[in-house]
Amino acid sequence: MTFFVTCSKGCLEQLSGEVQSLWSEHSLHLETIRRLESDLNVYKCAFNNVNTDLATAHKEKEHLETRLKGHRVVTLIDGDGAIFSKELIAQGQAGGLLAGKQLSESIFQHLSEQYGSHPYQLWVYVFLNKKGLMETLGRIGPPSIKSSFEDFITGFNQASERFSMLDVGNAKEAADAKIKCHLEDDLRLPQTFKVIFAGCHDNGYVTSLRSQITAGYKNKLILLKSYREMASGITELDLPVLAIPDLFIPQKLVEPASPRLPSYSSATKAPLSVVKETNKQQALANSQIVSPPATYSAIAANPYKREPTPELDSSEGSTSDESIYGDDLPHDAVVAAMAFLILQPLWKHNPPPCTLFYLATCKHGTSCKYSHNYYLEADDFENMRTNAKKQPCPAVNRGEACTWGEECCYGHYCPALSKCYFLKQGKCKFIGVNMHKDTKLSG
Repeated sequence: MTFFVTCSKGCLEQLSGEVQSLWSEHSLHLETIRRLESDLNVYKCAFNNVNTDLATAHKEKEHLETRLKGHRVVTLIDGDGAIFSKELIAQGQAGGLLAGKQLSESIFQHLSEQYGSHPYQLWVYVFLNKKGLMETLGRIGPPSIKSSFEDFITGFNQASERFSMLDVGNAKEAADAKIKCHLEDDLRLPQTFKVIFAGCHDNGYVTSLRSQITAGYKNKLILLKSYREMASGITELDLPVLAIPDLFIPQKLVEPASPRLPSYSSATKAPLSVVKETNKQQALANSQIVSPPATYSAIAANPYKREPTPELDSSEGSTSDESIYGDDLPHDAVVAAMAFLILQPLWKHNPPPCTLFYLATCKHGTSCKYSHNYYLEADDFENMRTNAKKQPCPAVNRGEACTWGEECCYGHYCPALSKCYFLKQGKCKFIGVNMHKDTKLSG
């Protein structure tokens, strides 16, 4: 019995020790739990603060991206093709201000309708050959257009601090080079919202535009239409188009054919309308001159005074003081010289007439090595067109797209096509691809 009591007492003591040990461990666990809960609360608070900071950072990022994206709108205008209307130019400085206002208001209205109201900032760059354009306008329109063109440019530049009409000179494709450079640089700026391109008359821009579209900037491009019909290559790009009525001249400038200078009868000294083929030889026979001048400039340099002829004079108010020839050249010399010149083919004159000046647009102006001073009739123009088609278009000859398209005055195909004698000898000047194919009969 004593043994049983002793064992029971020992077991109870052992059990009590184990209970106390378990309780101590439980207390330690509780302390650990309280400590962990405290740490968890600290981390929760820190996490909430991080979430708040992160949300604030996201908002700041979105705001910064919006500011970086901006709503900068750049308009690039090829002023040699997209020419402001003659009515606006004739108004001088006031016309320039009006053109700038009309352009900006139309662009802002289009952007608001298509993309919503935003704080758009508009930059406008117009690149042109000022001297060449002034000369052309002076020939096709009233004198007021040419004289007011300088004031028009001033007015346009004053329309906004971000408007610039810039003269690039008469170098070939100088305006094109400027526009292509701006096109690439402005499209790639994140601040640029849209680039409005006004060179839709010229297929020469197709490659640059297509390159930017391929690079992913199609959504930034808008075409500003000047001519009624855009160049075919530009149309195929399938870009949004903006048209502003009455802002630009709606078609290519074509200078009217001028009548040939009238010849003179040695008997009456009265001007005749034109020396016809039937009396050309007679004019030579009646002349006493031995060596008639061989160039137009020799005649034009010696004006001969004539009586007023209102029925032939295109300008009003002609007086006897007006002259087309001078006193230094005898009248009979004028008759013979005119007949001599008329009998000569155009290309034999020295210098010969400038094909681009009479059939298209010559950018060289007064520095051109060919003459711009001949007065041609309809048959002269027709002969010039026929002969020009016998010369290869430089662009097509190099395998490039011609910016004039079907309106090009030069030939896009050899007149003899596959039957060309010189092609078989390897000497034909038409060397571009497909320029001898019978299936291609149009330029």
